[in-house]
Amino acid sequence: MNKIILSLLFSIINISLYAQRIVDKEGAIVRSDTLNKNIYLCFTGHDYVEGFESVLNVLNKQKVKGSFFLTGDFVRNNEGLVKDIAKQGHFVGAHSDKHLLYCDWTKRDSLLYSEKRIKEDILQNLLALKKLDIHPKYFMPPYEWYNKKVVKIASQLNQTTINFSSGTRSNADYTTPDMSNYISSNAILESIYSYESSSSMNGFHLLIHPGTSPKRKDKLYLQLDDLITNLKKEGYQFSKF
Repeated sequence: MNKIILSLLFSIINISLYAQRIVDKEGAIVRSDTLNKNIYLCFTGHDYVEGFESVLNVLNKQKVKGSFFLTGDFVRNNEGLVKDIAKQGHFVGAHSDKHLLYCDWTKRDSLLYSEKRIKEDILQNLLALKKLDIHPKYFMPPYEWYNKKVVKIASQLNQTTINFSSGTRSNADYTTPDMSNYISSNAILESIYSYESSSSMNGFHLLIHPGTSPKRKDKLYLQLDDLITNLKKEGYQFSKF
């Protein structure tokens, strides 16, 4: 009887651990803490910076913390801003140094740079953060595109690879009207609310770009305040990595 009880307990523990975190086939964590109504707001930064102050103001107003994944170029060009982000208690992580596309869009297993070059690119990003006394453990690959080799390279630098959760179109908020895959902010919001109403967003990694091309006048980050308010009404809280 005791063996049966122990076996059941181990099964429950294993199920609980599995339910808390979802890892994709490439080895990146794409969902966290699925047992609780927590959403992880993820923000990336490289070329553009215009929306960061707006995002920080909303997060402060809403009293929630976010996770910012920033390239080395972004960090060096915006040291004061990055310090403020960290000082306000948000997570700051790596997003590559030069925002290189590490692997082929169609042949995902094929690296476009040597493993040594990719490792150096991530390392330089980490060194830029280290100069600001920021020492992250989580890394979101550039373009949110990677393979098992990239995840392994990151792990060699003590970085756990993170990516956004699939199911909504929020990651397309960078698109501009001249692109074939352009999607408006209203359509993106509709995709988020539709997904939430039909599926749980527990542990969801929701990606938003605080800086986008000037060609895109329809900025999703300007809808962040209402988005957080509406998700709070559904019982969600917000966590950082």
